[in-house]
Amino acid sequence: PPPAWSDWSQYEHLLQVLATRLDVPGDVLEIGVFLGGGTFKLCRYLEHHAPEKRVYAVDIFDPSFDMTPCTAGVAMARLYRDALQGRSQRDVYREVTAGCRNLTTIEGDSAQISIPDGTLCFGFVDGHHAPLYVRNDFDLIWRRLSVRGVVCFHDYGFDLPQVTTEIHRIIGEHADEISRTWVDGTMIFLERAPAQRN
Repeated sequence: PPPAWSDWSQYEHLLQVLATRLDVPGDVLEIGVFLGGGTFKLCRYLEHHAPEKRVYAVDIFDPSFDMTPCTAGVAMARLYRDALQGRSQRDVYREVTAGCRNLTTIEGDSAQISIPDGTLCFGFVDGHHAPLYVRNDFDLIWRRLSVRGVVCFHDYGFDLPQVTTEIHRIIGEHADEISRTWVDGTMIFLERAPAQRN
């Protein structure tokens, strides 16, 4: 496993769901990698259970970029800076994910980067926490998500209420495309429904 400090989101919850989607066509897209521990877990899991699938990991690698405040009034950027203790986020990520052969890292602002064409079986959104980014990152995944594929948001129902509010809006707007939703801690999962026939 990667160092315990390198996974802030308890990716084991993701892997339990991903295990039920290995037969769904497509790769995995992760938006927001921070220290890379979760990315490592995704890569290693797929390497053993679905070696034909890749992990596409997106991050801007600028810990000062997300100034979204939590309910305590602390900006996410400050939390990231304190955790890094002067280290380069990019360097830490590269060190933690070294050896992940099924990983493609896409460095840049998720609102501006291009994602490779192709389908996805799973997506994880834990990037910039402003509502416009939550929606943008959902859209990046949803338009490529296969039927029965799942998108997961982190920080749901916790100390970033603007994230939760935007997720509720998204669910309402896409209700006829979602077959089910469920919550596990601070994660919420949305499953893509089959296309409706007229």
